[in-house]
Amino acid sequence: MNAIPSAPEASSKYVFYLHGSAEEESGVSSKYTTAVNAVSSGSANVISHVRGYTEPNEYAKKIKKQVESLIAKGVSAKNITISGFSKGAIIALSAANIINNTDINYVLLAGCSDELNDKYSVSTEQVTGRILSIYDAGDEKFGSCDGVVNVTGKSQFKEIELDSGKGHALFRIPKDKFIEQWRDPLLEWAGV
Repeated sequence: MNAIPSAPEASSKYVFYLHGSAEEESGVSSKYTTAVNAVSSGSANVISHVRGYTEPNEYAKKIKKQVESLIAKGVSAKNITISGFSKGAIIALSAANIINNTDINYVLLAGCSDELNDKYSVSTEQVTGRILSIYDAGDEKFGSCDGVVNVTGKSQFKEIELDSGKGHALFRIPKDKFIEQWRDPLLEWAGV
């Protein structure tokens, strides 16, 4: 729930958290707050806010400007992670397509859906950076990013399949035993 700091610590870690579509309609929710607090449990500075209805490619341009601002102020690209859940992950994937920096970390939480990538015209052809996909085996709408994310010499890709029995809802359940399944690998990928 923090904005880009005017004078960021160059050696600090910065994690963007992009929520799903539910908050676009309803605003701040306890599930959003729980997710942001979970990501904040590490030592990173979390950058997140509730947005209204968003076109992913346009919002990715805003993220790109924020990332460029951090880098211009001395923050290493390796210390920046862009994470998102559901539609937020689609925005993160779009950002990975336009930022073009191999050192930036991305975490896609339930983030690959051919149907939604097509709906929002999100290209995965030029994805650049370190990409971690985490999804639940029971998710009927969002699945594996293997084959969706075009892995090139400008990207690294790792994927974790969870089997919580909760499907897409796993990433919104405000209980530690569910949160730790996605939070811990996210923070590890971010180097926090």
